[in-house]
Amino acid sequence: MAAQALGVTGTWGEGLITLGVDTMTNSLWECAQAVMPGKQSNVRRGAQDNPLFFTASQGARYFDFAGQDYIDFVGGMGPAIWGHSKEEYLEAIKTQLETLFSIPSTIAQTEAEVLLAEKIVEHVPCAEWVRFAISGSEAVQLAVRIARGYSGRRYVLRFHKHYHGWIDGVSGGDLPADASSLPVPVPSANDSLGIAKHAHSDSLMVPWNDLDAVEDVLKKHSAEIAVVLMEPVMLNFGCCPPREGYLTAVRQLCDQYGVLLCFDEVFTGFRMALGGAQEAYGVTPDLVVLAKAIAGGMPLAAVAGRREIMQVLRDDSVLVGGTFNSFPLSIAAAMKNIELLERDNGAFYRRIDAIQAKLVQGIHDIGREFGQSFLLQGPRGVVHLNFVSGKDVVYAPNELLEKANWRRLEKFNELLLSERVLVGGGSRFVLTDALSDDDIDDALNRIRSATLRLNKVVK
Repeated sequence: MAAQALGVTGTWGEGLITLGVDTMTNSLWECAQAVMPGKQSNVRRGAQDNPLFFTASQGARYFDFAGQDYIDFVGGMGPAIWGHSKEEYLEAIKTQLETLFSIPSTIAQTEAEVLLAEKIVEHVPCAEWVRFAISGSEAVQLAVRIARGYSGRRYVLRFHKHYHGWIDGVSGGDLPADASSLPVPVPSANDSLGIAKHAHSDSLMVPWNDLDAVEDVLKKHSAEIAVVLMEPVMLNFGCCPPREGYLTAVRQLCDQYGVLLCFDEVFTGFRMALGGAQEAYGVTPDLVVLAKAIAGGMPLAAVAGRREIMQVLRDDSVLVGGTFNSFPLSIAAAMKNIELLERDNGAFYRRIDAIQAKLVQGIHDIGREFGQSFLLQGPRGVVHLNFVSGKDVVYAPNELLEKANWRRLEKFNELLLSERVLVGGGSRFVLTDALSDDDIDDALNRIRSATLRLNKVVK
C-alpha cells in the first residue's frame, strides 16, 4: 500500500531512488499516518515529532535514506548487546532458520531449548527450573501468576516508578497519600486509559530504597502478599541504584515474613553479568524475569526460579500459554548470545566497562567545559543522563523528579537527535559490543556540539 501511495512501480528500492530523500521520508510518513496509530509500534513518541526512517544498520550505526549515520545508544531498547550485523550471531540464526524454524506448540520440543535452560540454570543463581516466553511483559505476568498460585495470596508488593511492562495489574499508579493501612497505589495522571478499574487494587506500592516502608507493609500484611516484585536496579526511571545493603535486607525481610521475592531482570539480566544483578549484588531471589539481552536482539523471555515454586507449572495448576514460547530462532540466538558472553572468561563485560568509563568521563569533561551539571549513573551497560546539581548519585525517583532540570533534558535530547546520537527512553545510553573507541570519540564530539547549542537556547 505504501509503495502504491508513493507511485513506486518497480522494486521498492529502485522506486524510492527516483523520489529524492526528503520526498521519500515525508511520503512514507504520510502513508504511516494513514494506516498506523503512532510513529512506530512501541509506546514512546521519542525526542521529536519529525519522521525518521532507517534503511540499514551496521556495527553501532543506523543509516537513513540520505545515507546519514546515527550512533546507536539504544540497542533495540536493550536487547541488541552485540550491536548490528555481528556475523557470528546472525549465522546462528540463519542456520536455525534453514534447519527448523517452527515447532508444533504444546506437542514437541527442541534440543536447543533444553540446552538453553541448562545454561540459564548454570549461570543465574536462583534458577533451578526455567519456563520460556516471548516478551518481558508476558514473563512478568507469568511470574506474578506463579507467585499467586504457589502462595495462595493476592497482593503484589511493588515499588514506585518501577516498570514491569504495560499489562494491567503492574502498570502505573502512584504512592497513596496515606500508607497507614493497605498502601494500594492510586491512579496516576500518566496512567493509561483502558486499565481496568480494579487493576491497582491487587497490588501494594512503597517507595524505592525505603527499607522501613517495606518492613512496615510486610509486618502488617505479609499473610496477604504473594510476592515482592522489584527491578534490582531501577533502570526504567533514572537508573537509581539500590542503597548499600538494601537488597540483602529486603531478602532477609522476605524470608522473615515468608513472602516470595522476584527480581525483574528484563534489563539487567545478562547485561550486568551472566548471572544478572543477583550475581553482581550477591542476593538471590526466589524468582527472576529475564528478557531483552537474553537472546541478543531476538524476542525471547523467561521466568526462572526454585523447583518447588515452579512446580505449579509442571502440575498444570497454574496455566499459561504462548504459541511462540521457545521459538526456535530465538532459542538459537540465545544459545549463541550466551556462548559469546562466556567467551574469554567474560571479555565482553570487561570491554563494556572500558567503553562505559570512556563515555562517562568524556561527558563529564564536556559538562565542566560548558558549566553543565551532568548526572550520569547506571550499572554496567546502561547510563542515565540528567541535569542535576550537586549530586553524584540519586537513589529515589522523587529526588530526581524534584532536583532534575527536565526542561533542559528534554531540549538536550532533541539536540542529541539532531546531532544523530540516538539515546533510549528515559535518557539512557545503552552500550553495545559494537561501539569502538572511534565511535565513542565521534559520539563525544556530537555530544559536545549539542551541549554548545544547548547553552545558547536554554539558560
